[in-house]
Amino acid sequence: MAGFAPATPHSWNGTVLLEAIFGDKPGFILVSALASLAVFFAGIKIARRTGAQKPWAVGTLWALVAMEVSVTLLLPGGAGATDGICYLNRDPANVFMTTQGIMNIAMFIPIGFFAVTATGSPLLSLVGGATLSAATEFAQATVFGRNCDSNDFAANFMGAAIGVVAAYIVSAVSGQPRFRWESKLKQSGIFLVAALVAGGILINTVIIPVALDDSSIQLSSPSQEEAARTAMRRAFDDHVNITKTTLRPGMEGAEDQVVIVFSNGIAQLSWPSRSEFSALLEPESTPGRYSFPLDPPASSPKDASDAQKIAHTYAQSRYSEQMKEATVKTFPIGDDAEFGWITSWRISEDGVLLPNRLDVQVNRAGRISQLVVREFTEKYSIPRDRISKEAAIEVVKSKVRLDPDDASEHLIKIDGGYKPTWVVAVEHSPDDVESFFVDSRSGEMIDNVPGVSENLKSPQTS
Repeated sequence: MAGFAPATPHSWNGTVLLEAIFGDKPGFILVSALASLAVFFAGIKIARRTGAQKPWAVGTLWALVAMEVSVTLLLPGGAGATDGICYLNRDPANVFMTTQGIMNIAMFIPIGFFAVTATGSPLLSLVGGATLSAATEFAQATVFGRNCDSNDFAANFMGAAIGVVAAYIVSAVSGQPRFRWESKLKQSGIFLVAALVAGGILINTVIIPVALDDSSIQLSSPSQEEAARTAMRRAFDDHVNITKTTLRPGMEGAEDQVVIVFSNGIAQLSWPSRSEFSALLEPESTPGRYSFPLDPPASSPKDASDAQKIAHTYAQSRYSEQMKEATVKTFPIGDDAEFGWITSWRISEDGVLLPNRLDVQVNRAGRISQLVVREFTEKYSIPRDRISKEAAIEVVKSKVRLDPDDASEHLIKIDGGYKPTWVVAVEHSPDDVESFFVDSRSGEMIDNVPGVSENLKSPQTS
């Protein structure tokens, strides 16, 4: 469901939930609250005129629906193209693993509860909850340019069902007349048939179903959180205070990533291998308190040579294994090195760049502002009968009819094993570099290589 921002996974109180849903939009919160209040009073007034037994429950239900519509369809930001695409997630169990899924469930629980209280019919309330959820997802895809997702529908319906059951239990425990499941059976049937017909028409005319592996941000486990703390302490001691960790599932065969959030920056740790770690402490060109100082503090570097010495001192005490037998280069970041310099350690064997990687960015104050580490210990072999760089470029030319700008040979994991692979770069613009992969042994192009950076030119933009 569009509109939700990730929430802290360990403190589910009202303030956190509101912040997670609305973010930093106080104006929208005020308008939405006032509109829902107006709908509440309007619902009570209309319910009294029509002779409803519990006007307050009707008004509350109307207000909750109004709030749901405002959050899911009208929340500023996050809107894109109205392409009609609805994603069908292959792993519905992940509803319980994502902050968004939990919030969707939580939002629909009171809707289900007050729907039963207002109508007296659990069945009609379930049909209404499912219809509201489906209508929301379809509207997101076709009108409001937001994400339509089967997991969102499942979470919403689950929340409505929990609310219905809760209302039924409360009624039984309190000694009030129990809600009857057979109540308003005819109305429920008509409502359900109408909803199914409308949904079928939409699916066959304007909705485009797309199967997708779940890519939603998930709640991190205790072991993932401990791994995140260990990686951050190794890199920056206790300089950084982690505020949140989540898990982002890998797509198309790539590893999952533990996402680590802290003041002014973000870091990622590959999971479950923990072999790749990256952190951006300070994205600004002006050095500040978020970048990491050496002990004792280093002097401000005047050039690449000074920056390389600082980076070497830092890396030697923390990632010395990545420096062994490596070629080291230092590059300025920015036209006038206003962001400092990145010192990069790379290991090659017979001209093939191995997966090992160490990049340390030193800012103008002599502090560490960015780090990328990839540790590689797996077995591999590099055969001698491989095609040349020129041959790899010709393969790409003949297959895609584009003129490549450069190519380099990498040891890349493909189909469970590491193979020498030519990565051929075609630069459409300085910010748009497309990569093509050619098997160094067979000379055949490879369609999909998950988790490989598209940038080949230098670590400056990796």
